[in-house]
Amino acid sequence: MSFLYVYERAAKIGVKDNCIVVESEKENLKRTLPIEGVENVIIFGEASLSSNCVKQFMERDINLTWLSSRGKFFGRLESTRNVNIYRQRRQFACGEDDEFCLALAKKIVVAKVKNQITILRRYQRNRTETSVINIVDTMARLLPIMERVNNKDELMGHEGIAARNYYQGLAALVEPGFAFSGRSRQPPRDPFNSLLSFAYTLLMYDMYTAAVNRGLNPYASFLHSIRKGHPALCSDLMEEWRAVLADSLALYVTSKGIIKLDHFDKPNHDGGVYLNSDASKAFIAEYEKKVRSRSHYLTYVDYSVSFRRAIEMQCQRLAKAVEEGDPDIYQPVVIR
Repeated sequence: MSFLYVYERAAKIGVKDNCIVVESEKENLKRTLPIEGVENVIIFGEASLSSNCVKQFMERDINLTWLSSRGKFFGRLESTRNVNIYRQRRQFACGEDDEFCLALAKKIVVAKVKNQITILRRYQRNRTETSVINIVDTMARLLPIMERVNNKDELMGHEGIAARNYYQGLAALVEPGFAFSGRSRQPPRDPFNSLLSFAYTLLMYDMYTAAVNRGLNPYASFLHSIRKGHPALCSDLMEEWRAVLADSLALYVTSKGIIKLDHFDKPNHDGGVYLNSDASKAFIAEYEKKVRSRSHYLTYVDYSVSFRRAIEMQCQRLAKAVEEGDPDIYQPVVIR
């Protein structure tokens, strides 16, 4: 199954002869893609869809995610085929169970910090002039403390300390021109933060699709606080993957010169820094390569799967944990 990203200005999207057709007069573009095998269409910015296209997407269970050119979420178009109200009722009940939520939150946060440590160690090998050993040691000392906490507030407090150390380590390991002083969001105020935010946006809607396809409610979380309009479950599910798929990608594209400083527009009126259109397409292409690459990181199968397939399987694992009321069924991904 594949994802289709539409970034062309004023694109028109239709379906003809069993193919998705994307046209843009402004960019003198016309492309076709067989509709079979397309699972998700993500639109950035302005685009229009024919009524037949909408109908075909609904009939074929193809999700449509609509974002601004800067990655702001507008909404989704999806069929109700995967809605599982029985599973969602169990999900809501588990979300009110403090013991279930704490046990699951510990698993997710500990895995997240372990993965952050691994990424720092990996990139330290190529930065012999810089050391993040003290940062890694500080983060590692937090792990047993996190496993012993008695509530989510304590857990998130220690996670916050780990996060501050982690981003300090990232800042020391990025290419000199991309150095940053810490995480900034909404808007990102420097090029590296811009890449992180963009990668997190792409990852968020991978998670959203996987959660919905497994009959889970993307807004009902166990770790993050719920709030109107925010897919908090997707934020939960992203945590173990942020360093693995998003942070490592930002480090990779900057270290290899795929994304350069001149690929960013001047700061926006809100002070935000964003990739230009062509560089955004290049970044999306690298993201797709990343999520389609295969690994053996799932502990409950003895074969390799793509990262995107692993995300889907993790959602299914969470669904089983919810239905049986047993957080130990969920096994977060920890990279090596």
